[in-house]
Amino acid sequence: MKDPIGNPKAFSRRTILQIGAAMTIAAPYVARAQSIPHIRYATGGGLGANEIVTVHFTDWMKENVLKRHGKDYILDVTYTRGTPEAASLLAAGQIDLATLSLPAFATTVARGAVPNGIKAIADDFQDAREGYATQGFYVLEDSTIKTVNDLKGKIVAVNAFGTATDLLLRVVLKKNNIDPRKDLKIVEISFPSIGPALREKRIDCGVLPLPFIANETAKGGIRRVFQGRDAFSAYAVIFQVATNDYLKAQPAAVKAWLADYVDGLKWLYDPANRTKAVEITSTLAKSSPDVVDSYFVTNKDYFRDLKACISTDLFQGPIDAMAREGLLANTIDVSKVIDTSYLPFPCKT
Repeated sequence: MKDPIGNPKAFSRRTILQIGAAMTIAAPYVARAQSIPHIRYATGGGLGANEIVTVHFTDWMKENVLKRHGKDYILDVTYTRGTPEAASLLAAGQIDLATLSLPAFATTVARGAVPNGIKAIADDFQDAREGYATQGFYVLEDSTIKTVNDLKGKIVAVNAFGTATDLLLRVVLKKNNIDPRKDLKIVEISFPSIGPALREKRIDCGVLPLPFIANETAKGGIRRVFQGRDAFSAYAVIFQVATNDYLKAQPAAVKAWLADYVDGLKWLYDPANRTKAVEITSTLAKSSPDVVDSYFVTNKDYFRDLKACISTDLFQGPIDAMAREGLLANTIDVSKVIDTSYLPFPCKT
């Protein structure tokens, strides 16, 4: 063996024994680290309030709140531009869990895109709940667009085709006898860019979910034309899904992660932790702490089930609507693709 500058170096018997002893002591820890299952997780394109699971993924939360992380599972997170991209990663076998929107989930299931299938396993947030925030489509305050019918011939932005916001738009248009293919132009623009595009008059109307609507409302000069409640009753917008193969192979890891997820929700909603929760979320979402504090985990935020429970009634209506609108060849029996048994608390059926 050689020393650091390349010269032969002899080790004494005592040194060799010390090295051997150290390796023997370290071996169980190395083996343990190698045996911890990794969860390859893809986000759905949102940050902070728009996808609260991303707050859990911050280093501070993993180090201080997610007590099972690094012991029972390790997260390997991929950040995507939207849920269709996350669905593609699931189909390619490159991830195990993901945040999906309801349309991305339904399309993936209907096409059988993931070998052996996927299941919805936990809530992220829901729309159209009375007393809570709702997704909406906005125009400039001085726009001539007053109602949905005024969108004819206009340019309307969603974050991506095939997303929950895209479905919301198309259902509302159809309810008002507007053909989304012929009567207006729908374009894709990332969530952070929709507000600027609206103010620069590159689009006439655009969807603004949290946290972006909070930022734009603080600037003033915009107003809402329609909202999620105009399309559906309470429904699941985005939620966590897992491949059936991973659920079968690593059920304990999934249960450990979801237990941490629910613990994390409890921590974020605890008033005693509000200052730190706002700090973490505002940094993640690149939003002013004052703006985040004005809505985050209050009734001005989206509704979330604090046990992360989901149920068939949150899915079936919008999926049936997708089938009616020709976005699915046939509807799906949602009861066959939801499994809440990995959550730490039982859910009402």
